[in-house]
Amino acid sequence: MVVIIGAGNLILGDDGFGIHVIERLKKMKEFENVKIVDSMTNSAIMLEAMDGEDKAIIVDAIDVGQEEGVAVYRFNPKEEDFPSDIMLSMHDLHFRDVIAMARDVYNLPDEIVIVGVKPEKVELSLDLSESCSGHIDEVIDFIRKELGINSMS
Repeated sequence: MVVIIGAGNLILGDDGFGIHVIERLKKMKEFENVKIVDSMTNSAIMLEAMDGEDKAIIVDAIDVGQEEGVAVYRFNPKEEDFPSDIMLSMHDLHFRDVIAMARDVYNLPDEIVIVGVKPEKVELSLDLSESCSGHIDEVIDFIRKELGINSMS
């Protein structure tokens, strides 16, 4: 099975990008049989959602130095190739450290894909910036491709 996880803080503008995306997915018929989880900023919820799954797709606002647009990371958490420059919205720990600590506790998927956009405004707001909201459809198309779903539109 595949799990799609939205990460971020919905009240901090673009930091809530992952949550906005999964809320849209939950309303789409083509994703009604897909496990979709809102992990907010809680790494324990994210790890629990990935436990025992074959693949995880994590959607979040990520700034890895890209000028703008969608960035994608793909790695096997059971190996040492996980990215060291990704700080997801799990404000308590770095993603690399969370995965390292979880190896012995959880049955992590063989593949984790992180997809997200560079945040423009992280401030008290329920709304995304225009640049982030403009990338939601692109990220949903990416997820469709990852799941082998043909667009219904």
